[in-house]
Amino acid sequence: MTKTTKGNKKNRKGFSLLELVVVVAILGIIATAVMVNAGQFTYPAKVNMWKTSMESLKNSLLIYASTHSGGFPTATVGAEVEVNEWLGNSGAYFLDKPIENPFNANIPVKICGKDGTNIENVKPDVSVDKAKNSDDCVLAYAVLDFPDPVSGLTIPNGRMILVYQIGTDTATIIAP
Repeated sequence: MTKTTKGNKKNRKGFSLLELVVVVAILGIIATAVMVNAGQFTYPAKVNMWKTSMESLKNSLLIYASTHSGGFPTATVGAEVEVNEWLGNSGAYFLDKPIENPFNANIPVKICGKDGTNIENVKPDVSVDKAKNSDDCVLAYAVLDFPDPVSGLTIPNGRMILVYQIGTDTATIIAP
């Protein structure tokens, strides 16, 4: 004779609904903690990406100047224009790829023409990681005439100043 054990809990297979809910809740808490901490690692990567873009911009401007009698492209003082449009036909082909805002891809990178007579005047209107809309100007740019010490000639628009901010840190690129 065989005995059936319908009410016996020892032969039960699987998990109860309560056990499954507890496991899913614990996994949700762990996933949330991982996602919150993952943000710590993306900010430095975005900063490095932006610095690389600025080095690429600087190099493209240097190549532009070397192919245009030592003169850098000008930017109208007070004018704000998207940097990839600004380079346009005259220098965009020197860039490896278009410059984008790594902190918000929906906001174009605007460059502001500034008065270069005093380097304190050359400041962006807003930090690249604080830009909130398409009117924000995150790059400041100025050109100056450059007296060449070797030849004694003055090169029109022969010196370039490019300034950008990330958070509270300001970086200035001056060439030559």
